[in-house]
Formats: sequence, structure tokens, C-alpha cells
Amino acid sequence: MARRRKVWAVEAKMGTVDRYTIAEASELTGLSKRALARRIERGQLRATKEGRLRYIEERDLVEAGLLNPATGTRPTWTRQTLKAEVVAREVVDTLVRQSIELHELRAQLRSLIDESRRDDTELRAEIERARKERRELRRTLERMRSEISGLTDVTPPG
Repeated sequence: MARRRKVWAVEAKMGTVDRYTIAEASELTGLSKRALARRIERGQLRATKEGRLRYIEERDLVEAGLLNPATGTRPTWTRQTLKAEVVAREVVDTLVRQSIELHELRAQLRSLIDESRRDDTELRAEIERARKERRELRRTLERMRSEISGLTDVTPPG
């Protein structure tokens, strides 16, 4: 296994490797195998599966910002440690944005519910009008049948 790592590291630096297993990509990018797997599951990183192994193309690691194409190593930003205040501020900002979006979505939902209720009321009224019209047409039909039967009951003189 150690020999394979050395060969893989040399190939990676020479740029001859086009794809990596999750374990290899983990070593290369500095992310855990689980973190890479979660990105794949969320659709943030493409991977192909052959047999039991999943492979990540080098270009996909570059596109995701996890690999510096010039050096074949992880970008310098991944080596930085973030201050807790910066992370907390970013989390709070994200939560505020999401809260605003949630409020807007609730308002849209209320509006759609009201519109649906109005439509339901209009449809019910239209159905009731159609039922009344149908009853009236049936009455007219019965009256006409009576008149027709009254006409056929009359015997011609003679």
C-alpha cells in the first residue's frame, strides 16, 4: 500500500493521473473521505463507480476548487484555519438570509392559500348555479313531455 501511495504521489505531481479514488482524493485535497463522499451524495462533486470503488475525475476536483491544477496539490486556502468569530458571523448571516427567505415563502404560501380558497368559493357558486339550471331544465323537459303526451292523447275528429 505504501508503494502504491508513492507511485500515486509521483503520478499526481507529474499530471499523469486523470482520476482518483476517494481515498486518494482525500489525501490529495486534505478533506476526509467522508467529506468527499458527502459532497458526492449532495451532487456537489461528480464521481463514477466501477465495481466497489468510486472515482473522482481530476477536472472535477479542480472545478470544485479542491485541487490546484498548476501544482497538483490542494489550494492554499484549504490550509488556512478560520477564526471562530468569522465562522460564527458567516453562520449568523446565513441564518438571517434563510430566515428572511422563509418569511417570504410563508407569505407566498398564505397568498396562494387565500387565492385557492377564493377559487374554491367561485367554483362552488358555479356548481350551484349549474345545479339550479339543471333542475330548471328538467322541469322544462317534464312540462314539454306532458304537453307532448297531451297532444298525442287527443284523438283526431272523425
